[in-house]
Amino acid sequence: MSSKKKNIPVKETTTAKSLPKTEKVFVADSIVEQASTDNFFSKLTNSWVPYVLIIVLGFVLYTNTFHHQYALDDDIIICKNENVLKGVDGISEIMKTDALSSFYKSMNLTDQLSGGRYRPFSIATYAIEQEFIGTLPSGLTQDAWDINHNKIQEPNEDVDKDGIWTDKDFKVRGTMLRHVDNVLLYILGVCLIYLFLSRFFFKENKLLALFTALLFLAHPLHTEVVANMKSRDEILSLLFIVLTLYFSFLYVEMQKKKYMWFALITYFVALLSKEYGASLLMIVPLGLYVYYKNLKLSDIYFLMGGMLVTFGIYYSIRSGTVMSISNDSIQNSDLLNNPYLLASDMQAMATKIAINLKYFLLLLYPAMMSSDYGYNVIPYKDFANMEVIGSIVLLAVAGIGFILAFRKRNWLAFPIAFYLIHLFMVNNTFFNIGATMGERLVYHSSFGMCILMVYGLYFLSNKLKLNSNLMTIVVLPIIVLYSVKTIARNPAWENDTTLSLTDVQTHPNSTLLNGNACIHMIEMSEFPKNKSVEKQYLDSAAKFGRKALFLFPKFVTEYMNMGMISFKLGQVDTAAKYWDKVIELFPTHPNVPQIRQILSTQFTNMANDMLNQQNTTEGLNNYLKAYKYIPENPSLCYNIGRLYISQQNSSMAKLYWSKGLQYSPTDQALNSAMQSLVGN
Repeated sequence: MSSKKKNIPVKETTTAKSLPKTEKVFVADSIVEQASTDNFFSKLTNSWVPYVLIIVLGFVLYTNTFHHQYALDDDIIICKNENVLKGVDGISEIMKTDALSSFYKSMNLTDQLSGGRYRPFSIATYAIEQEFIGTLPSGLTQDAWDINHNKIQEPNEDVDKDGIWTDKDFKVRGTMLRHVDNVLLYILGVCLIYLFLSRFFFKENKLLALFTALLFLAHPLHTEVVANMKSRDEILSLLFIVLTLYFSFLYVEMQKKKYMWFALITYFVALLSKEYGASLLMIVPLGLYVYYKNLKLSDIYFLMGGMLVTFGIYYSIRSGTVMSISNDSIQNSDLLNNPYLLASDMQAMATKIAINLKYFLLLLYPAMMSSDYGYNVIPYKDFANMEVIGSIVLLAVAGIGFILAFRKRNWLAFPIAFYLIHLFMVNNTFFNIGATMGERLVYHSSFGMCILMVYGLYFLSNKLKLNSNLMTIVVLPIIVLYSVKTIARNPAWENDTTLSLTDVQTHPNSTLLNGNACIHMIEMSEFPKNKSVEKQYLDSAAKFGRKALFLFPKFVTEYMNMGMISFKLGQVDTAAKYWDKVIELFPTHPNVPQIRQILSTQFTNMANDMLNQQNTTEGLNNYLKAYKYIPENPSLCYNIGRLYISQQNSSMAKLYWSKGLQYSPTDQALNSAMQSLVGN
């Protein structure tokens, strides 16, 4: 291949002289033609062959996810979304509600995240799938497992085969359909990437387009996006972004308004899939500017005007829909939603800068992957840290490279901008995303990175005057190694249990991963097959729970879990201490009434046992503990007063009997006791 670049007319069989004077020929900046049309690898781009390769490799990579269940936030976005569970009947409500509204409602929460979350198109796809899986118009209930509604626990209704019939069995139903759909959409998105690149930027060297698509397809960092159903919004967002680019370029080149309308429609769907679509207001004109050398503003006036109007419509709908907090006080006070809570301003800024280098290295060499990079996984840094300095240098080089390419109207400005713009949308520089970083968050940026990686190898092979096949020999092993890593990573995403227990080994100081490992060890202790080793599971769960609380002393969920462990081990007083923290930190938590009832009942039973053993002192103490959780229980008030009378403490007896009558003024036992006390 020659490294010399040349301007190539878009329509190869038509010259400017043969066209009417009113018709414009757009001259494109494209990669030079392949050296040999007889080259074996060049034949891979013939006709439908590239798409077959993409489809086959896509299924090879992700077939081992088809039998996976739910993981991470799948439960929040899908299973606890009452509009999704209604099937297609819930789509109208999905279009006008925040993505997390159902979850907040179930947890008695107000909005928690700055900016809200509005991804109606992505969530609507779950509702359509639900129509085939089985709908629940009234939402997820305790008897959701009862498929035929006969209230009999039948073997076929224990879908996850754990010996326990719970709502989890309903959740597992239909997961294969959702996972297959995720893989199909992912493969479709990669096919569109190849279509776009081979039609435009790599038009004269389609092999580079194919290598870019295959590298993107095999990238291990995409396992979270594909194997985690909740991340379908990432897949759909990029899919429709690429479609918008494709139609925008066709509109400019062909000068047919139908392509402009197609671009506007796909742009609107991209916005409804996820907010990343806003980036197209910059990326579309930039891509057209650097690709078409004689492009003028007047050539895209209507297209960009239409995109601005489309964005305005989307923004007005979103503004009236999302549960956006008026300020960041709620999010900023929660360490799990604000990992920089305990950092100084300088530390927070330095750490955010360092994250850019971590993203870059992960995109090149995705060795240690994890589902969580939250608080304490990445220690706070200062500006003397080498990672921070390296990140600043990296961003400076990328910025300078973009400026130079832009000034020369070089097409490389497009992939650099695509990488940087989407990176700055998720690196907390301009938007508080509520997380330090996440692998799924650079899904869009990885598109730009893959273009740069492939072209970089192509450029080096030409610059060093090496055999034109050398680049192919280098790229293919990278694709193979990425593929092996992807296939090996997928099993971790089978369910929440496998994910947390796998990733907590990678990042043992993750608060969230320790917390998740704790709850899943508790769940495993409840399986009938694990009855003989129940205590070992609970001990392991307690180990993870204590670590989580050490890392984050205000972790409400872990106080809940540790209370559950203690209660299962018969340590009721210890359980009460943990659950008291839940009541203190989160008094409106939906489980608080159940906690109060459980503790009150247990302490009442313990009091009765003590009284049967003639131990009135301990009996009274336990009654008082029970009263602490349900003071409105007239029976407790009566029994406490009766024991105080036995200790000749009539004033305390009168106090508790009076309290009981406040809640239950017609209670016969309390009224008789008070009358007797007053008479005496």
